[in-house]
Amino acid sequence: MRLPRAIGFAILSSLLLAIALPNELFPWGSPAFGLVALAPLFFALSSTRSYRESFLVGAIFGGLAHGLSSYWLWFFKDFRFWTLGTSILAYMIVYGFLGLYLRGALKRTGIARPLVFAMAWAVFEWGKSSGFLGYPWGILSHSWNTVLPATQIVESTGVYGLSFALAFVSAAVGEFLSPSVPVLRSPLDGDAEWTPTGWARRVMPRRPPDGEGRFLAAGQVVVAVVLLAAISAYGFVALDKPRTARGSFSAVLVQQNLDPWDGTESENLAVSIALARKAMAASASAPDIVIFSETTLRRPWNGFQRYFSKTPAEDPLTGFIADSGAWLFTGAPEILDYKTYDATNSVILVDAGGVQRGSYAKIHPVPFAEAIPFWEYDPFRTFIQEVVGLESGWVMGTERVIFELPTKNAGTVRFAAPICFEDAFASLCRDFVRDGAELLVNLTNDSWSRTHSAEIQHFVAARFRAIELRRTLVRSTNGGVSGIVGPDGRIIESFPLFESVARMVEVPIFVDETTPYLEYGDWFAFVLACILAVAAFILFIDDSLSKKEQP
Repeated sequence: MRLPRAIGFAILSSLLLAIALPNELFPWGSPAFGLVALAPLFFALSSTRSYRESFLVGAIFGGLAHGLSSYWLWFFKDFRFWTLGTSILAYMIVYGFLGLYLRGALKRTGIARPLVFAMAWAVFEWGKSSGFLGYPWGILSHSWNTVLPATQIVESTGVYGLSFALAFVSAAVGEFLSPSVPVLRSPLDGDAEWTPTGWARRVMPRRPPDGEGRFLAAGQVVVAVVLLAAISAYGFVALDKPRTARGSFSAVLVQQNLDPWDGTESENLAVSIALARKAMAASASAPDIVIFSETTLRRPWNGFQRYFSKTPAEDPLTGFIADSGAWLFTGAPEILDYKTYDATNSVILVDAGGVQRGSYAKIHPVPFAEAIPFWEYDPFRTFIQEVVGLESGWVMGTERVIFELPTKNAGTVRFAAPICFEDAFASLCRDFVRDGAELLVNLTNDSWSRTHSAEIQHFVAARFRAIELRRTLVRSTNGGVSGIVGPDGRIIESFPLFESVARMVEVPIFVDETTPYLEYGDWFAFVLACILAVAAFILFIDDSLSKKEQP
């Protein structure tokens, strides 16, 4: 019954993690469940008897955790099998290999195994959130997005520092609940010489028998809680730090609440323009900029001004820009080749005179949806077109762009515009700020998801960027969450989900702080990875020596 019990605990852990993250039951997540979400997984893996069992336990946990927390991928056009089905299968394999690693670590690291588990979890999240196939969703630290003092640590460690602390609590609880299990150690335990393996045995001795072992595990729970308390204390100090904006500018944020995949470009534009006019009429002053969401325009601005001078018919876009006296920032494609219709998913900045002043093409598109690897090969392209149903993807951008906006009260404001899920990638947003961006402006189309949890999960992921970089984040989406996040993570403005609304807002600009994360990036996760690599090397030598000593 050991394997069925382990599988049951893996399922329980996946449920706890899904509930801890923003979901339909707890829209902003549950910090309480985030504390213990991984405890059943720790218990399950520590009780497996073989690597085959640990692979199965990891695969079941990973597939369920991903499917339950990202179930809204089911609503991605008509590609639900590919967006949700194949991603679940892929994550089952990825988490299966994680289970293999964790079993080896738990069996070999003695009393240090809760700490090693937490380190491995943080490094795993770093890996799964990086690169072309990166998916920075389902991150354990996101469950604590509402605990502002604790989130402040990400200015130093990135989100992986908070994930490490939460995973340490879960692992310590799991250790306390776990019975004593055989620990794979060298038979040379009596060797006291100063050798790498002897050092490892002193640092990571066997877990004591049940009574003493549980007492030690209780102490580890205390240590983990104290660590989390220290992180929160750090956060209270960080929140209390005075921050003065160098100025602010006025913007009209428009949340049209129309899925551009369903309506026509003219219909979507008509709603956006009407909402913007209403917001400006309710204000005593003119805005510096009007911000529409991603994919509001279905064609480029340059070359189509005549079209936009007549569209929408009741209130053409060109006339609206001239009447507003403000600049327009919106999503619009940029066509690279009219013969092949190669195009980029871009955002553009248009001045009050109707001249496009800049554009940025999405560098990190959604893999296999916006960008399709191996597209140049005919057999693969045929498979994608005829089986999957995708005609083509976007062409990836190649250059980061900093936009410059003249404002009435803050002079020239320099901002970057990560598009859609790019604002969830910490390294890209960090690069933008290092390039000179004073704030981040994100345009997003998530209305296809049809769920509150999908909108909030995206917002939560982006919210951490403001804290990491101590810069203001502005989001204009077509379904939510639109609003403004301050450099300490506080929500300055927020629009209700799935409602058509526009509002004149004041956007503060903070540029005085340089955080450790801004300077050094994901150094914390990298250091943990190095420690785990060294430990693995030492334990490999230990196993090799053990085999040589056996008769």
